[in-house]
Amino acid sequence: MTRDTRPSLLRRIWLRTLATAGIAAAVLLSWWWKIEEARSPETAPAAAFGTAVDLGRTALTPMVLEWQPGDGRLVLTAAIENLTGETQVAIFGGPPHPPQLILNGAPQEPPQIVLLRDDAPLQQLQPRISEDIALIWQVAPDWQAGQVQIDFAKQAFKLKDNLYGQSSWLGFSPAARLTAIPGIRP
Repeated sequence: MTRDTRPSLLRRIWLRTLATAGIAAAVLLSWWWKIEEARSPETAPAAAFGTAVDLGRTALTPMVLEWQPGDGRLVLTAAIENLTGETQVAIFGGPPHPPQLILNGAPQEPPQIVLLRDDAPLQQLQPRISEDIALIWQVAPDWQAGQVQIDFAKQAFKLKDNLYGQSSWLGFSPAARLTAIPGIRP
């Protein structure tokens, strides 16, 4: 006489329910990962000299990247334009997210931003008036000019937010990445 080794009905239902729940969890998790990947891309699009980068409140057009070894400065010359209809004090958003210089994989301190016309710090930007500016990063004088990376962040605008029902500037997302080798100016 052989013994029936078939599992009970309750055990079979329990195993099938557990397997179905595992498959459903895997499908939902992969779906969520796809949504997150689409919402915040890992890599920003490439920026180029002479091409405007939309930063939300402003549009910045990089022109020239220079390394000044005597002063230990890396200078990005650019044109910036206020895209809003009012004077902007928060030119790179609030809290400020100025372009981020990355040397050898390490982020550097925020740049000093000056107007080229009079070397005064950039305090505010009038609507639809383009200004030529210089973003100046202090770099170790012994740094050898090589490939640098500058990341730009864009602040999102929402006409009617979900909390107060008013227009507001929300979070930041990667807007563009400029990768270049600076020209050397003595």
